[in-house]
Amino acid sequence: MVLEQYIQRIEEKLHLLLKKMQQVQAENVSLREELNTRQQQIQEQQGMIQGLEEKLQMVKIAATTQGTHSLAEDDEAFRKEIKGKINDYIKEIDRCIALLNA
Repeated sequence: MVLEQYIQRIEEKLHLLLKKMQQVQAENVSLREELNTRQQQIQEQQGMIQGLEEKLQMVKIAATTQGTHSLAEDDEAFRKEIKGKINDYIKEIDRCIALLNA
């Protein structure tokens, strides 16, 4: 009789353990879905940030080339960077022209 009660308690504990395991697995699935959703949101936001940074760069370039009063006009480092990029583009264009003429 004692052995039967012992086995019955073990079975009850096993059923409880299995039930908890199923709950944890369900929670794990839910958390993974939430993680995937958050990762997608982060990627979308990073894309938006990159797009906005590019737009800001274009606005600064346009303001510099048009001679309008803006933050870009006050930023000497930005002007030097833009001049450097323009010079690099001109050199690359010259190389391409030289290759086409060869």
